[in-house]
Amino acid sequence: MTTNSSEYIEKAIEFVQSKGYSEIKSSHDDFADPTSFSSGEEKSLSPDITAMKGNSKNYFQIALKNEDETSTVSKWKLFATLAQMKNGKLYLLAPRGHKSFTDKLVKNYGLNATVVSI
Repeated sequence: MTTNSSEYIEKAIEFVQSKGYSEIKSSHDDFADPTSFSSGEEKSLSPDITAMKGNSKNYFQIALKNEDETSTVSKWKLFATLAQMKNGKLYLLAPRGHKSFTDKLVKNYGLNATVVSI
């Protein structure tokens, strides 16, 4: 979780809880940390939130505007693939002012993700 997204994490957790998800994991102090993923010597990637609904594992990422589109898209593709493998979805939670950036990336790169305003 980036420093900028930490201010939105509580709002994101409230969204996830309100939708009836269980087994919520987040880097927030009140929850267990989600699993991190790494390849080789690159830094590890960890989703902001993971949660279960039925037999589906869903990934939730706070989507914020940034300069490094390539790395952002790569991370979202990884989480979308992991979610699909576990019969779940990737939800990109876009705070006010970040939704159009997020929608543009999802459309331009054909990402399998659902954009939600928080």
